[in-house]
Amino acid sequence: MWMNMNLNMFYFLMSCLMFTSFYKHILVTLISMEFMLINLFMNLFSIMINLNINIYLMTMFIGISVCESVLGLSILVYMIRNSGNDYSKTLYLMKW
Repeated sequence: MWMNMNLNMFYFLMSCLMFTSFYKHILVTLISMEFMLINLFMNLFSIMINLNINIYLMTMFIGISVCESVLGLSILVYMIRNSGNDYSKTLYLMKW
């Protein structure tokens, strides 16, 4: 059990490292954020199973993460249609 949690925490830290190092493209940052959410889901699931807590909260967590991913992809599509690329340097937030 603890080995699984340590492995999940290692994966989460690796996804945080991937998020901070590959920030040039928005698509790569969105993928790394989804990887972080999957790792958080696995950590919460294993903790809730071990503590015999109701896992109804997990369905709400999955719903919120799906909404976040759809919002990120829609912003990515909007950005590609307007600027033609997904570089984070061309994103000018004051214009939005």
